[in-house]
Amino acid sequence: MSCRPDASGPRVLYVSSSIGLGHASKDLAIAGELRRLAPGIEILWVAGRPASDVLRKAGENVVPETEQWRGASQIAERSVRNGQLDLVRYVYRSLPAWAANALLFQKIVAAHHVDIAVGNEAYEVDVPLVAGLLRPAVPFVMIFDFVATDAMGRNVFDHVGAWFLNALWSLDGRVYGGSRHSAVFIGEAGDIPDIPFGWLLPNRRQHAQRYYNIVGHAMNLRPDEFTDRTTWRRRLGYGDEPLVICSAGGTAIGREMLELCGAAAPVLRESHPGLQMVLVCGPRLPAESVRTPEGVTVLGYVPRLFEHMACCDAAVVQCGASSTTELAALAIPFVYFPIEGHFEQELVAARLARYGVGTRRLLRSTTPEELASAIRGELERKVVRTAMPLSGAAEAARHILGVLKDSGRIRGM
Repeated sequence: MSCRPDASGPRVLYVSSSIGLGHASKDLAIAGELRRLAPGIEILWVAGRPASDVLRKAGENVVPETEQWRGASQIAERSVRNGQLDLVRYVYRSLPAWAANALLFQKIVAAHHVDIAVGNEAYEVDVPLVAGLLRPAVPFVMIFDFVATDAMGRNVFDHVGAWFLNALWSLDGRVYGGSRHSAVFIGEAGDIPDIPFGWLLPNRRQHAQRYYNIVGHAMNLRPDEFTDRTTWRRRLGYGDEPLVICSAGGTAIGREMLELCGAAAPVLRESHPGLQMVLVCGPRLPAESVRTPEGVTVLGYVPRLFEHMACCDAAVVQCGASSTTELAALAIPFVYFPIEGHFEQELVAARLARYGVGTRRLLRSTTPEELASAIRGELERKVVRTAMPLSGAAEAARHILGVLKDSGRIRGM
C-alpha cells in the first residue's frame, strides 16, 4: 500500500491528452466508473489547456504542476497548413514538449505519492517508457484509441518518420505485455487496420489483440437519459423549430467549417423557415472571430455539449472519435468533415462507414448550397441507435483497478 500517512484509498495520477476535448470527456467517464467501483479512490489530474480548464470546471483535482505542462493543442494548430494536419510532423514537433513533460511527470509521481498513473494518449510518458528512458516508480496504464501512425502526403521524410515511429510502437509489447505496466484500447478490434505497422514490422491489429485490453467505446453520457428530447429542448431553451448544432471541437482548426455552416443557414431556411442554427466554437476559437450571417447563434465553449446535441435534429462536426460516437449513440443524424491529412480521423471515418452512420463531406470542395442539401437530407433521415459496444469506460476502470490490486496497492477488489 502507499506510504502516505493520510491515505484512505489508492491515489491515481491521470494524464489526460490536451489535444481536442474528446479525450477529457472519455477520461471523465472512466474516472466516474473508478469512483463508482472504488468509492475511496482519489484521482489527481494533469493536462495541458484546454483539457485542464475543462477538468477544473468539472470539479476535478488538477495538480498545481499542470501550469508547467506543455499542451498539444497549440502544436497541432501550428502543424495545420491549408486546412490539412499531418500528424507525423506534429509528433516530431512535439518531441521537445514530450521530453519536458516526461521529467515533470516523474516529479509529480514522487511529490504526490501516487499509487498508479494512467495516461490517455500520454505519449510523453509512453514513448520514453518504451524506449527505456523512463522508469516510473508506479504502474502505468496507457490508453490508446488508435494504433500506429500513417503519413498522408507524398513527402518522403514523413513516410520514413512514420516508419521509425511505428517501429518503436511495435516494441511496446515488451512493456505492456508484462506484469507491471499495461495498455487499454478504447474502441473495437475492427477500428485497428489489419495491416503491418510498416515494412518488416508486425501486424497492427494482432499486436493490439495480444498486448492491449480492447474495451469498447467510452462516453461520458448515458443515451437512455435523452429519450425525451422535447423535455431536454425546453430545459435548454430551444424552441420547436428544426435545430442544427455545428461544433468545431476543442481546437482552433474548425473556424472554416463553422463559417461554411453559417453560410448554409439562409439556404436551409428556404425549405425550413425558422430553422435554428447554433455554432459552437469551443475553448480555443473565440466566438467573435467567426463570421456568420444574421440569425445564426455563435457560442464559445459549452460544457456537456452532448446534452445540446441530444436535442438537435441534425449536427455538423469534424470527425472526432468522441463527438461522432456520441451522436451515433444518441441516434442523431450528422454531417462530418474529417480534417485532411489527419490519419486518426480517417480511422474514425472508416468506423462510421462500417456502421452506416453520418454523411461524409470534404471541406474544401463543399459549397454552402451543397452543405445545406446534405443537412436537409439528414433532417429527413430516420436514424436508429447503433450496436456499438459502449461499456468502454467501465471496462477501462475495471482494468485500472485490477492493476492496482495486482500491484498490492488496493485491497478488497
